[in-house]
Amino acid sequence: MRTTKIQIRDILGIREFNMNGESIELSGSNGVGKSSVLDAIRYALTNKSGRDVIVRRGAVEGEILIETDSGLSIDRRSRINRADYKSIKQNGREIGSPEAFLKEIFTPLQLNPIEFMAMDKKQQNAIILDMIQYDWDMSTIKQWFGEIPAWVNYDQNILAVLNDIQSENGEYYQNRRNIDRDRRNKIAFIEDIGRTLPEGYDAEKWRNASAGDIYRQIESIQRDNQLVERAKQVIENKNNKIRKFEADREIEKAAIEREFSSRDKQITEDITRLEGQIVSLRQEQSNLASKKADKLAIADKTYEASVAEYNAQCAEYNEYVDRDIRDTSELSKQAQAIEDMKATLMSMTEW
Repeated sequence: MRTTKIQIRDILGIREFNMNGESIELSGSNGVGKSSVLDAIRYALTNKSGRDVIVRRGAVEGEILIETDSGLSIDRRSRINRADYKSIKQNGREIGSPEAFLKEIFTPLQLNPIEFMAMDKKQQNAIILDMIQYDWDMSTIKQWFGEIPAWVNYDQNILAVLNDIQSENGEYYQNRRNIDRDRRNKIAFIEDIGRTLPEGYDAEKWRNASAGDIYRQIESIQRDNQLVERAKQVIENKNNKIRKFEADREIEKAAIEREFSSRDKQITEDITRLEGQIVSLRQEQSNLASKKADKLAIADKTYEASVAEYNAQCAEYNEYVDRDIRDTSELSKQAQAIEDMKATLMSMTEW
């Protein structure tokens, strides 16, 4: 993507500046506006500026327009007493979420190479690797290596990922070292075997020789021997086994007898206990009517006594029920006047 046009008007002290896409060199003494051009471009691409005032003094609106050969157009205007304006288009069509779109295609380091030069080599390499575009995902790694190496950080550029896979700290490198070590050990082992071989040893003769038939005969004989031993043990232990089976049967039968005898005794005891409860309950049931009548009579007598007692209390107040309430306020005033006069007399006596 190449820049084809940059137009700046009334931005950061710049009255008017135009570029048509050709490479130019900004030169001049301090204060002529070299940094202002770069700051204006940064403002257009990031909507951020290190300056407090964007619009040139004396103007009410400042504008910067950037166009590229990829069809990208950025028109950003800062206004006094009005909302700022921005229009981000790709091939004539407005871009949704323009600020996020610009963050994806421009980085702060592109606009500030001095900051990049101040970084160490590791940081610079990481940034440069991130600029390399290669479409890959975890299925690509699995296709290449047949697995996903677990010791690798995949949150980095593909070249850094590949470097970590083959690094000395990785399992592949360690496996290669282990294989080389095993190879050396096996070669030394073979050489040791060679020194122990008999004189005149014919390797070809013994290479084609096979002990398979002999081993199969040995296995067949061993199986027969096991069957013979087993048969002898079974016959010898037959009587002992039968006696054991008889003992097991008698023990089981005795346990069954004890179990059912105990249950029969328990059932008999439960029946006797329940029969006694039935007799007691029937006797209690036959007396229910008499007990009920007694308690009903007590309830009636309690009611009659309570009513009689209450009527007696009411009779004490019959002579007062028709009287009117009398006012005592005047008497209270007279009593208070007497108290006041007595208090006055007491004070005079004290004098």
